[in-house]
Parts: sequence; structure tokens; C-alpha cells
Amino acid sequence: MIFLLSCDKGSDLIIEETAFPEIAEVYLLNDLDPNFVFPENLQYMASNGVNSSVCVDISENFYSQYGAGFAPMQSAAARNTSVALDRPLKTHTCHSDYNRRNVSIGGAGGVSPDQGFEVSKITGGEFSFPFYNVCMEVENIGNRSDLILRECDQNPNQKFVFEDGGKIKPANDLSLCLTASANYDWYGGGYNPIFIVRDLFMSACNPAFAKRQSWGLRTSN
Repeated sequence: MIFLLSCDKGSDLIIEETAFPEIAEVYLLNDLDPNFVFPENLQYMASNGVNSSVCVDISENFYSQYGAGFAPMQSAAARNTSVALDRPLKTHTCHSDYNRRNVSIGGAGGVSPDQGFEVSKITGGEFSFPFYNVCMEVENIGNRSDLILRECDQNPNQKFVFEDGGKIKPANDLSLCLTASANYDWYGGGYNPIFIVRDLFMSACNPAFAKRQSWGLRTSN
């Protein structure tokens, strides 16, 4: 919640209240990592937990004190991040599970800006990140396509159907489903639990991939 104050000389104080829209995270209904095995280079972190909750997430730019050749796992002290609006969306351990960044949009119960979709827009088929004024868009309709971010303009590739069973499909090709990859793209932290990153894309709907194609919507954990 933001309060805007206006105080002109000789006038009364005017208080205008502006509320952020309700936001929610889009998360996989199934746990993907209940038996996560720490890689050899992360065995020292084996006492850390692994939270299996996975959310659609804006990619990040990583800046490391070790330069461009840093390892796939970095501690919090070794890196800083910023959102990468020009890169495809990923799936990421849900920030609301541990509020790693200690950032939330007012009233959202711990949902972070880079995982926060505007609830009222989803009912109309639009998946928008209100904090960044961008929308999820299918890059290329086909057998497999990345999800990119573009200015919200209601073009056909920004229209989706969120089915009752949890499938998220592009409105112009209902044979495709929003899918998280089976393999890890990135993992690490310096946090407890650690976070895990996967690729995200549209691919053919398939019952065999149901665990990675079934999504839910929640405002907090």
C-alpha cells in the first residue's frame, strides 16, 4: 500500500491511497524434488533443506566477484542479481517459501515481484507481472517454445487458457501445455532451503508429463 501526500502552502493535507493489484504465484501442483541428491560439489550443504515448491519466475542476471566463469552454484555473498526481462521465463523454487529477498508487493503474503502475476488479468487469459509492466508471451507457436516477456498488448501470443485441471495452454493452440523441464538448469544458494531452477516452455500436452504440466494459483503459502 502506498500513501501519496500533498501539502501545498495554506491548504489542507490531502492523503491519496493507491493499492497494488492482487498478485499470486503460479506453481506446480506436484513436488518435483522430494529425493533431491546433492551433487558432489554441494555435499557440504547436505544439511540444508530442499523445498519442492516450484513457481514460474522471471530469469535473473548474475554478477559474480569471480567474473564471467563462475560456477553454477554461488553463495549469497558471492553474487548479486537483477531481473532479466529480455530472457525466457524459468521455473524457480517459490520465493514465498522462505522469503529469500524479503521483498513483497503489499498484501500479497510474501509473493515476490518476479513471481507475482496479477490475479484479475489471469481470469481474462493474460499473465502479467504488474511490478514490471510486462506479459508472458509464447515466442513461437510450435512443438516447443520458450515463454518470453513483452509489453502487454493483448496480441494472440499473450492469450492463455488456464483449465480447471491445472493445464495452462496458449489460446491459439490448445494442444500445447506450459511445461517445466525434467532436468535442473541451475541450483544453489547459500540459503536454507537451497533453490532449484528449471527451463520452462510450451510443449505437447502429455499425460506422461502431468507432474510437470499441472499448475495452481496461490497468493501465499
